[in-house]
Amino acid sequence: MITKATVKQLLLVCSLAVNAQSRAESMPEIDCLIEPNMVIELSSPVSGVLDTIAVDRSDAVTEGQIVATLQSDIEEVKLRASRETLNLSKVEQKRAIELYRDNAITLSEKEQSDHDVAINKLEVESAQASLELRRIRSPIDGVVADRYLMPGEFIEDNPILKIAQLDPLRVEVVAPVTYFGRIKPGHHAQVKTEFGSFDSLIAEVVVVDKVIDAASGTFGIRLELPNEDYQIPGGLKCSARFLDEHEEAEYTGLQPNQSEAETLAAPVIDELDGSERDQMPICQRIGPFNEQDALLSLMAALEDDIDGYEVRDETSPRTTYRVATDELSTREAAKQREAEIKQAGVTDIGVIKSAKGYRVSLGLFSKEQSAEKRHASMKKLGYDSNIVPLKLSKPEYWAEVIAEKSGAELLDLVTTAGVKGTDNLLYQPCATEALAASSEP
Repeated sequence: MITKATVKQLLLVCSLAVNAQSRAESMPEIDCLIEPNMVIELSSPVSGVLDTIAVDRSDAVTEGQIVATLQSDIEEVKLRASRETLNLSKVEQKRAIELYRDNAITLSEKEQSDHDVAINKLEVESAQASLELRRIRSPIDGVVADRYLMPGEFIEDNPILKIAQLDPLRVEVVAPVTYFGRIKPGHHAQVKTEFGSFDSLIAEVVVVDKVIDAASGTFGIRLELPNEDYQIPGGLKCSARFLDEHEEAEYTGLQPNQSEAETLAAPVIDELDGSERDQMPICQRIGPFNEQDALLSLMAALEDDIDGYEVRDETSPRTTYRVATDELSTREAAKQREAEIKQAGVTDIGVIKSAKGYRVSLGLFSKEQSAEKRHASMKKLGYDSNIVPLKLSKPEYWAEVIAEKSGAELLDLVTTAGVKGTDNLLYQPCATEALAASSEP
């Protein structure tokens, strides 16, 4: 599906190709460096002996994923013991309540049993927290840049892994002082790498230093470069050319020296006589809506301001990947397997019904690479699993709206309607057939 960002990118690429030579003198290229947005040397909050490391260099990791564990036999025993103590105190509490109802014990004795249960619950929580400290989780989405230790080594305050966040990337530019005041946060630049075929990369300015280096007559600028698929590696040398006023207008959809609010509110003026042009019916596609009810609610709110509409039901197929254990004959066996895996440190799992029995679902992933990582980590823990692709269809609903309104006016009407779920809609021209059909008598 073509998004607003994609349309902007295509328009800008065409404009840059046509006008690059004429604008090169006014906006020269500046050397820059593409770096990871964040680099973390991941350590452990407690000392101990490394038991497992689930990832290796260049592996992708997600926030909250367990990447390493410390030996935790003692902590697991303490957790089981505290749970047994809690279960016993609950039995005694139940007995104390019955005895108190029969006036066989005093209120103080009954309250003491309640107090014991509360204390034992805290002991269980403390044991769980102590065990959790020995499970090292990634604090960010990123890629493993280096691995320093191996299972069996003792860790105290030394790092285990280096994790680099590659989406977004950080582009560092040292610009001449003549650029100071011309470049501000929110501006954009075209970035070219010295290696790889990454053409027409557009980065956004996020930081402009307010202190100039007097010795070199330069100041620092930081840009953010989207890198959703990790296709652009960090550490590349590059050149950046900041967009001039006209290119910035083409990319952002604004006119030079004109704010977005002024652009949306400005009437269309006829160049010959200065009068407003007569508006013709315009067909605009609005969507996508996840729920048809939300679309219909919006159309009902716009009923007095539009000439008509038609609902389009479109379905976008996608594939997800389930990681699950082999089939087990009974639910009890599956629940036992689930408990064993949770004891090993994998908690985001559950029992599901299968064709011939039950399985333990080990995760549902949108990317096959992520499913393979979970499959590999389960294998290291000694559990067999399978990756099952699931074909899903995500329904989407679009409205083709006919109205004597400009796109900006239609956007204002949708915003004013205040219908839930309309914050991130796309506005696209309809097919020519739809507009022709709307003009038939």
